[in-house]
Amino acid sequence: MKVFIDAGAFLALADKDDDYHTTAQPIYSELLLLKAQLLTSNFVLSETYTVIRTRVSHRAAVEFIKSFGRTGIKVLRVGEAIENMAKAIFVRYDDKDFSFVDCTSFALIDHHRLDRAFAFDVHFRQYRFKRTVLVLPQQSS
Repeated sequence: MKVFIDAGAFLALADKDDDYHTTAQPIYSELLLLKAQLLTSNFVLSETYTVIRTRVSHRAAVEFIKSFGRTGIKVLRVGEAIENMAKAIFVRYDDKDFSFVDCTSFALIDHHRLDRAFAFDVHFRQYRFKRTVLVLPQQSS
């Protein structure tokens, strides 16, 4: 199982006051227990550092940066090819308010054929991936 982690999930894990904190903790624990291959991107990390600094504190952002290397989460780099795929997604979806970072995440998930995303961002449910991607947490029926 390969799982892409978005900035919102990282924030929920780092911020005890985040609305999704109590949902995020057991999901992350289960992913670790299942030995899922966890991935993110350099763009998502950049966004995460900033949002943790803004919503929690500078100290919390620095702690996240320092501790990230011990998580075992693989960082996928957004290079020129992925950036061009992201630009095409950004242009094509004029009816959605996807951020460019979202588009780079979608491009990476499609390119690397990932099967899951850990994200609280509704955009991960709106985008039409090339293959079935389960977005965690799963929505209730």
